[in-house]
Amino acid sequence: MDTRSRILDAALACFVDAGYAQTTIARIRERSGVSNGALFHQFPTKEAIADALYVEAIASFQRGLWELLERRPRSLREAVRGVIAHQVGWIEANPDRARFLYTRGDLDWDSPAGAQLDQLNRKLADAYRQWMAPFVEAGQIRPMPMLVLAAVVTGPTHAIARRWLAGQARKPLHSYIDQLTDAATAALSGTPAAARRQRNATADHGRMRLQLVSGDGRIIAEGEATVDLLPLPADTE
Repeated sequence: MDTRSRILDAALACFVDAGYAQTTIARIRERSGVSNGALFHQFPTKEAIADALYVEAIASFQRGLWELLERRPRSLREAVRGVIAHQVGWIEANPDRARFLYTRGDLDWDSPAGAQLDQLNRKLADAYRQWMAPFVEAGQIRPMPMLVLAAVVTGPTHAIARRWLAGQARKPLHSYIDQLTDAATAALSGTPAAARRQRNATADHGRMRLQLVSGDGRIIAEGEATVDLLPLPADTE
């Protein structure tokens, strides 16, 4: 691992553990194991480290989106689901990076890092607009600014992800993908989503009464047992 990566990895760990305000550049240097000279050669300030970490996290997330944009979706729902599934997958695979992005907030757009991020966002927004254009032209998406469209698709996932990262959501984050997709697709198209079939709630445990019957139909023994209950496979319902 090169010096820059060691510094950024150490900074991420410090920011997540102690918070940005409580983290000192000396603590980052100590945790990274690099010399003062090596650290300041890469980054003049703690803010510069945080800015670089922010831009690299966003760039990591956007690389997966670029791969997604290379595939043409067959339907609006498939397009929306692809974006949400990537968003969820990246957060689940990079929880510390996601925590840092959420707690750090927006960059100073007048800073060098802000300008770099703005350029990344503009290129992606143009590609995303072209990707969604067929659905807009076909009237499957109601007219709305690109900023609103992006917020409709990704905003609810951010809200749930924040709670999941804080340990306030018990279910896996990816378990919300279909419901988030339904909501976003309905909002974009103006058509209510069809109700999803809900599984009936089942108990985890149950009691079973057993009877041993003779050949002539007489009950010759009986008893009870506790059993673990498993849900039926989907194709048996």
